[in-house]
Amino acid sequence: MADHSREVSSLYMFSSVRKRSFPAAIGRKAYRIPVHMLCLVTEGEGILLLDGVLCRIYPLQLYLLVPGMMIEVPEQSVRFDYYGVFFEPLMITKTKHGLSVAKEMQQLGSFLPGPLPLAQPQRVLQHILQLQEDSKGVHKKDPTQLRIQLEELVYEVASDTPVLSTMKDQRIEKVITFMEQHFTDKISMNQMAAAGGISTVAFSKTFRKMTGIPPVEYLNHIRLMNAKKMLDEDHRRVKEIAAAVGFNSEFYFSRIFQRVVGVSPTVYMKRGQLKVAVASSLGFHNHLQALGIEAVQIVDLLQYPGMQDQEYQQLLAEQLRQLSNSEPELIIADHYHTEFRDSLKKIASTVYIDSDGWDWKQNFMKIAELMNREQEADVLLTRLQLRISDVGLALREAMGDDRLTIIQVNHRAIGIQGLANHPLNELIYSELGLKAGPDTPADEWRVELQPEWLDVLDAEHLFIHKHHLRAGSEAVYQRLAHTSSWSQITAVRLGNVRIIDNWFVHSWTLQGRQLIMEQLLDLFKNDKSGIIQNE
Repeated sequence: MADHSREVSSLYMFSSVRKRSFPAAIGRKAYRIPVHMLCLVTEGEGILLLDGVLCRIYPLQLYLLVPGMMIEVPEQSVRFDYYGVFFEPLMITKTKHGLSVAKEMQQLGSFLPGPLPLAQPQRVLQHILQLQEDSKGVHKKDPTQLRIQLEELVYEVASDTPVLSTMKDQRIEKVITFMEQHFTDKISMNQMAAAGGISTVAFSKTFRKMTGIPPVEYLNHIRLMNAKKMLDEDHRRVKEIAAAVGFNSEFYFSRIFQRVVGVSPTVYMKRGQLKVAVASSLGFHNHLQALGIEAVQIVDLLQYPGMQDQEYQQLLAEQLRQLSNSEPELIIADHYHTEFRDSLKKIASTVYIDSDGWDWKQNFMKIAELMNREQEADVLLTRLQLRISDVGLALREAMGDDRLTIIQVNHRAIGIQGLANHPLNELIYSELGLKAGPDTPADEWRVELQPEWLDVLDAEHLFIHKHHLRAGSEAVYQRLAHTSSWSQITAVRLGNVRIIDNWFVHSWTLQGRQLIMEQLLDLFKNDKSGIIQNE
């Protein structure tokens, strides 16, 4: 018999409001959404791919983004400014046996992920601005009040009525539909313009204004998406696939494919079966290991501070020799290794993972695509997100109202980590939700200064990493420890100073982020009071 006393309702836990730009750097990139977010675009027009679906973006459009969604940015895309409202949805079920709470992963009330049409977007914007103001500063409202304001925002969105698309939208829609139906044919600009009922003279400018990219590039994107499917599924030659998706020249197809995807069509066909080497200072080999792949060789060709020129030249030559002897079919390199492009291309085809924007997940997913391990990567990221949620809750309970500050000491200066714009900052303060000391920079990823210039830090916990010890970071640390402000720092007085591993590098990989969380848990588990002792 059905339980008619069962009641289900949603609860939205507010996290923060932030104003950001997207993407962080111009160029084709892929981003995976880690949290629930209402995203209101304020500036910029163009196109993005939301989970593989082309979406035209305009100012004052609202989007519901949920964990796991993939956003892809075409080449030559414009930059968008937006307000992001970050939150965690919960589903509360009431039965005769009591209450149960579960995470509601995919919907916001009756809304599905994607665009949410608005009739009065300015009202929604004002609501978001008020929520941002009330969640910051000395007059910050308590969590219950902020949650209620978020609920009111959701109600505002739900009660709004959409406006029909403009004629301009419909004309471009017709052009895109024509492209999708005829991408295998030779299509002229005149044909595309006629499909949308737009004059030939105005067509290119109109299309680019609406989508952010020229019509030919948009058409090539459609062709390449279909080519990737064929390369995965069909056992045909590259020349045949090029012709099947509308390219007359195999050479031109291969060049465009290499530029957009990062590897040649031939290499793409073999992905998952290649002997792969890594040239990275960001731990790219850990990405491969997480996906069940062992690199045939791992090198880091950078000259780090404290390394003498002669020593470095010998080490560089030896690493290149070992890399060559491993006979890789593909080298995956980070952007720090672009200066070694000539040396690497003599050994094997090399793809450079550009981490502009410092998005570690983008790196991971790009490598997963190259290795044909996208599904495995999705599972790993989901498990990591669940672990972050559990660890964050445990740490917040252990720390209570305690705040922390993270400092990196190098051979030149000391740096106080900020709240965002670096994988470590985002893990500690955003994803785990730990409280930052009041001296933590809000808008910069790190602020560097000389030890003698450091003010008294008002944080109960201080985490310090000594970077580039060979170059002299220990001497800079000693200068810090002998300043007049050192003994007055709250964490120093409480005995809560801890020398940490290189969390800055660890934060760039899935395994490294797990290691950081386990070390944090161990620190508090070993002392029930939550106090971290001096080294």
